[in-house]
Amino acid sequence: MIFNIQTYFVHIYECGLQYLLIYFLFSRYKPIKLRVSKQKLILIFSIIILVHAFFATFEYFTINVIVSGVLYLVVSFFFFTRWQDILMSSIIATAVIDIGEGVASMLLMSTAIGSQEVAEFMLKPSNTMLLFTISRLISLGLVLIMLRFRKIRTGSGNLPTIYWTTFLFIMMKDILWVLILTDSPVEISFYYWAAVIPLLPISYILFYYTRRSIEKMIKTQVDRKVLDEKNKYYEQQLVAMEQTLESQRTIRHDLKNKLSPLIYLAESGKTDKLVKQVQELGSLSVLGKIYAESGNIMIDYIINLKLQPLANKDVVISCETNVPNDIDVAPFDLSTILGNLIDNAAEALEYAPNEKWIRIKVSYQVGFLMIQVSNSFDGVVHLDKKKIISRKGNIDNHGIGLASIETIAKEYNGEMIVRYDEQQFNMIVKLLA
Repeated sequence: MIFNIQTYFVHIYECGLQYLLIYFLFSRYKPIKLRVSKQKLILIFSIIILVHAFFATFEYFTINVIVSGVLYLVVSFFFFTRWQDILMSSIIATAVIDIGEGVASMLLMSTAIGSQEVAEFMLKPSNTMLLFTISRLISLGLVLIMLRFRKIRTGSGNLPTIYWTTFLFIMMKDILWVLILTDSPVEISFYYWAAVIPLLPISYILFYYTRRSIEKMIKTQVDRKVLDEKNKYYEQQLVAMEQTLESQRTIRHDLKNKLSPLIYLAESGKTDKLVKQVQELGSLSVLGKIYAESGNIMIDYIINLKLQPLANKDVVISCETNVPNDIDVAPFDLSTILGNLIDNAAEALEYAPNEKWIRIKVSYQVGFLMIQVSNSFDGVVHLDKKKIISRKGNIDNHGIGLASIETIAKEYNGEMIVRYDEQQFNMIVKLLA
């Protein structure tokens, strides 16, 4: 078969839609940092589209399958690093494209197309572009469904089900509309199709950016709540520091009153009263018992401050800290994480039916800071859309503390792990520091 310039341009259009879809799939299925800049990636995609369209023009099935497979692997290479991800993404892309084309072909063959044979129908460039447009829209719907369920599985889905139902309804409506036009007994000119066909992908591009705007809006709302939570803890720390300073002033005042009689007691030989006075001086403390002495001021301060009220409630406390004083984690973030973890544990301890205990372990190993807080509780966990929520009844702040911890963990390329059974609850936060 000889090279046909008109067919070549048709396949450029088809390959353009195809690789736009592949870019959308690869960039969101398992997003990582691209190997090249976006400008270079656009140039690479343009060359690949031209090469793929050139081979597709000759319509040799075996050659087209080989070329498609090789080019998919090349494109995957710029998105992924592991060979398993490169191979798997190429297979997924092939399946998505083939399913879209197969469904579009079946829809075409199931309709009466003006008593023409399918082969004759496909001879017109406008009809070929129409079929490929429909097939890519079907593939796009499949990709969105796949990404939607992947987000649900990984716990990062934010948009409601009605959003996706609406999108699929619009997509199927447009496909039905195009099929009705195709089945029309009135011959429709090429210029009409040239004007109508581009409107379909444009509408879905606009829909995509609408989706992005909704996601940004939701993210902004979550970030604002997380920031409010951080500010709340910062305000609490300021109040606590002010109380500490007031306690220190009181102690200094008491020391002045208690030190002056010591000289008289010593000179008078009243050792019993002298010992009693010294013991009273030794009992003075700003924070009470010291549970954490790692050398990191913020970690020690938060732990000792938060655990003191629990000690007054007969909670068995175990604390182990082994961290350097110069870890690369902002004190504000440490305060938010430790404060939320211990506050959540304290809330759960109120419902513990039997022995009340809390264990805190903060350690630094091979560039990772690990914070672990475990506590006894009654085995009851309140969930809202698979996310743990508070028992306090404040709907506006449900899960904000955990959300702020998870946000900070991601900022440090770490993770938050939640484990629990019928008797104990464990929270583990890992930070790259």
